[in-house]
Amino acid sequence: MIQGLQGLSQTLLLPSYYLFIAKRMPKLTFKGSTYILNKYETVLDCLLRHQQAVPYACKAGTCQACLVKAVNCETTPESRKWIKQSLQDQGYTLACQWVPDTDIEASLPTMTEFAVATSLRSMEPLNDNTLRVIVDVADKAAMFHYYPGQYVTLINPNGIARSYSVANDYEQDQYLEFHINDTAHGVFTGWLFNEAAEGATLHMRGPYGDCHYSNSSGEDFPMILAGLGTGLAPLYGILNDALKHGHKGEIHLFHGGRTTDQLYYQEELENIQAQHEQFHYHPCLKEEGSPVEDVVDQTLDMGSLNRTRAYLCGAPDFVHGLRKQIFLKGASSGNIFCDPFLERSVAPTGGTK
Repeated sequence: MIQGLQGLSQTLLLPSYYLFIAKRMPKLTFKGSTYILNKYETVLDCLLRHQQAVPYACKAGTCQACLVKAVNCETTPESRKWIKQSLQDQGYTLACQWVPDTDIEASLPTMTEFAVATSLRSMEPLNDNTLRVIVDVADKAAMFHYYPGQYVTLINPNGIARSYSVANDYEQDQYLEFHINDTAHGVFTGWLFNEAAEGATLHMRGPYGDCHYSNSSGEDFPMILAGLGTGLAPLYGILNDALKHGHKGEIHLFHGGRTTDQLYYQEELENIQAQHEQFHYHPCLKEEGSPVEDVVDQTLDMGSLNRTRAYLCGAPDFVHGLRKQIFLKGASSGNIFCDPFLERSVAPTGGTK
C-alpha cells in the first residue's frame, strides 16, 4: 500500500516538475506566433529554427543585417552594444546576440524608420564578374556620415539585405561607390546582375566596421593595404582618404587574384602611384607564383612593422591567415584592421510601411 502511494506521489509530481521547467524557458513572440527558446539560444537562431524569414549574414554582430525591434520588452546589453545609440533609443537590437532570460516580443524593423533611400545610378563592369555600382542619395539631408572603407547594408526592392564596403567618400563625390562580385549563391547579387535596372530604389543603413583610415595626431606610420577580389573596394577608399589627409608614411597596396582578369583599377592605381611617391601598388597573381601572402612577406619592413597599420579585406580564410602571418612577424594586433567578406543568402527584411 505504501509503495503504491509513493508511486502515485511520484506520478503526480512529474507533470508539476515539467510545468515548472517549461515556465522557466523564455518565450519569443514574433509575427503573432510564440516560440519556446532553448537554453542559451539567440533570438535569431530560434526564429531560423522555426523557418521564419529573418535577414542575417555573419551571426557575429558585425554585419548588423539581423536588426530587430524589441516590442514592449527590454533587450540585453550584449545584444545592443554594437549598434549606434540612436537605434538603441528606438528599441533596436541584434537578434544574433540577443539571448533572453524572460519572455519577449520582437519585430522586423521597417525601412522608413532607419534606412536612407537611394537610387541606382549606374552599373558598369570592372571585370567579367564584378560591377562598379553607383547609387545616389534621395534626400542628402538624411545621409549619415561614414569613413571610406566602412560598410553599409543595402536593401533591394524585394527586401533582400546585403552588406558592402564603400569605395569612396560621399561628402566629396556626392554618390556612393560599391564593387560587387557575382557570387554563386547570393540572392542580392542574383537580383543585381539579372534583374536590377537603373533608377531602382535601394534602402541603405549603416555605417559599420572599423576598417578605415584614422590619424588624428598626424603620424607618419607605414600602411599595408591587402585584399583579394572586391576586397579592393574598402582599400581603395582607405587609400584615397589617407592621401586626401596628407598621409606621409609609406603605403603599400596589394591586390590579388588568380589571373590578371580578376584584377581591376590597375590603371587608376598606377596613376596614383605616379603622383604620390609614398604609395606603392603591388598586383599579385596566384597562378603566376605571386600570391598576396608571399608578396606581402617579401615587402615587410621589419624595422617599422611594430608601428605599421594593416588593413586586410576579402575572403575570411585569406584575411585571418594574413592577419596571423603579419602578427607573428611583429605587427601589433591593435594595428591590424580586418574586414572578412561573408557570402550568405539572406532573407527579406521588413517592409516600408
